[in-house]
Amino acid sequence: MHFDLKFSYILQIKGLLAFVYEKLKLKQVLQPPIIASILAMTLGAVPFFKQLIFTPDAPLFFFTDSCMILGEAMIPCILLALGGNLIDGPGSSKLGFRTTAAIIFARLVLVPPVGLGIVMLADKFGFLPPDDKMFRFVLLLQHSMPTSVLAGAVASLRGCGRDAAAVLFWVHIFAIFSMAVWIILFLYILF
Repeated sequence: MHFDLKFSYILQIKGLLAFVYEKLKLKQVLQPPIIASILAMTLGAVPFFKQLIFTPDAPLFFFTDSCMILGEAMIPCILLALGGNLIDGPGSSKLGFRTTAAIIFARLVLVPPVGLGIVMLADKFGFLPPDDKMFRFVLLLQHSMPTSVLAGAVASLRGCGRDAAAVLFWVHIFAIFSMAVWIILFLYILF
């Protein structure tokens, strides 16, 4: 009798977890970069694991060293994959001109003022180190940068590699001009 109740309870929990998994579409959320980030934060937050893996004299430091070597090769490999997705040219995207232009406009024109507002509010509330203008400049600069190439890698995992590669191509081309304007504005505001 006790075993049947315990088994029934386990089945109910399993059903609840399956329901949550289906409703939240966790399969779409839990992509390899997200899983790796969660694992890295967990390992870095637990002092025992941190001493076991991340310190230079740790017994498992070879794992950290191997990951650092692989990490150095990540960006060139992603760039090769994005280049492969652009084999038909940047205009081969199914997104269309208006959608691509809207993405570029939002990323390069609308996001930097929002970032400026966030940094100024953080400064006003005292969250930033006092009198460190270079720190503020870097915070502002990150909002005006083009979209990361890692976004293209994640899009490739989802089957949207060609569209993402085309958008990333155009965002990086137009970022040359928009970043020049934003850098001048940020330097004028800060210095």
